[in-house]
Formats: sequence, structure tokens, C-alpha cells
Amino acid sequence: MEQIQKPRTLAEEAFEILQDAIINHKLQFNVLYSATELGQMLGGISRTPVREAAQMLEKIGIVRIERNRGIRILPTSFATMIESFQIRLMLEVPLISRVAEVRTEEDLSQLNQIFEVFKNKAMSEDITGTLKSDRDYHLALLQIAGNRKAIDVISSCRNQVLIAGSATIPHSRNCMETFEDHLELHQSVIEGNSKSAATFMKNHIVNTATLLIQQESSRRDNWSNNCKDDLFDWI
Repeated sequence: MEQIQKPRTLAEEAFEILQDAIINHKLQFNVLYSATELGQMLGGISRTPVREAAQMLEKIGIVRIERNRGIRILPTSFATMIESFQIRLMLEVPLISRVAEVRTEEDLSQLNQIFEVFKNKAMSEDITGTLKSDRDYHLALLQIAGNRKAIDVISSCRNQVLIAGSATIPHSRNCMETFEDHLELHQSVIEGNSKSAATFMKNHIVNTATLLIQQESSRRDNWSNNCKDDLFDWI
């Protein structure tokens, strides 16, 4: 039986729009925005849902609400980005092992369709499309595992990295290289090889983290360019 979908509140809609605006740098870091100002940007909604959305964003570390002053967008620090990748390793590696064990033929059919879209976007060198397909593919994998809390945490971690202004495409690798970094992982899930799936997921996450650290360290004065193995090898 299908479940009735609960309509989203204004605050939930504002949360998603503001989060997207921050990720895409339509709002500036370290600038104070009033709830009224943000409400006007969102089409003239009142301050109450904006404040509620800001509280949701503050919980995941994207903004800081400064009493009687406004809402400040927080840039992602080097430490936060490293922690985000560490959390992904802690959660996604065991989850992908579970996915390889429990995936059904229906799951594989849907996953193959999403992977094919990913491939087509990469082959056409569509940067935005490839990044979205990358996200959609990881989300589809996690949904097979069925742990909603883990999906929320991992999505927040991915957003923290995006908020840093960081994407390996096109600076550190092209669209096709990004897609190909998922090939062995995908094949392991298809074959139901949980051990290999976990290994390739870890390799993929560490590879992406390493590329981003090297990339961003060359652009930021306050970032370390020393990507030591012990940042991740203890996980």
C-alpha cells in the first residue's frame, strides 16, 4: 500500500533552497543576512520559516545564527572537510558491503539505469550533470541499504565538501575519469561481492579526498598540502 506523502512546510522548502544557494555560492561566506532579507530572496516569505530553516542549517554546521545580528554562512574548513570524508569512510564502506549482500534484481535494474545516465553525462563532458549523477548514484546505493539516518549524515558530509567550493571536476579530473572511478565498485555490487565492494568504496572515497586536498591546498593559504596516509588509514 502506498503511503500518503506529507506535504513539505515552508521552513523545509526554505531549508532546501537556501542549502542549494549556499552550495552553489549564490550566498556569500561570512556575510550577515537578516531573516527578512533571505525571505525576500525566497519570494517574500515571512521571517518565521526562514528562521526555522536557518536553525536546521545551523544543526548541520552550514550557518551560524548570531543573536540580534543575522545569519552568517560558514565556509568549510580543512578540518571539517577531512572529518566529512572520515565519516563517509566509517559509514559508506560497511553500508556498501551490506548493499552487495542484500540487493535484489529490481535494485540492480534501477541501479544500472542510474549508472547508465552517469556514464552518458560523463561521456558528454557535462560537468553539472556528471556531479549530479555521481550524487544520485551514491544515494541509490545507500537507499538499498535502507538506513535513513546514515543517508542523512552522509548527504550532509557531501554538502560540507561542496560548500567548501570543492569539486574535482574539472580541476583535478575530467567527467569520464570521475565515472570510471566507480566502475569496479559498481561491478562488485552487481556480482554481490561484499568484500570487494567495501574495498573499492574505500579506495574511491580516499582517492577523491586526496585529489581535493591537493587541489584546494594550492588555492588556499590556510589549508595543509600534506595529505598523510594517517588521515584515513586508521579507519
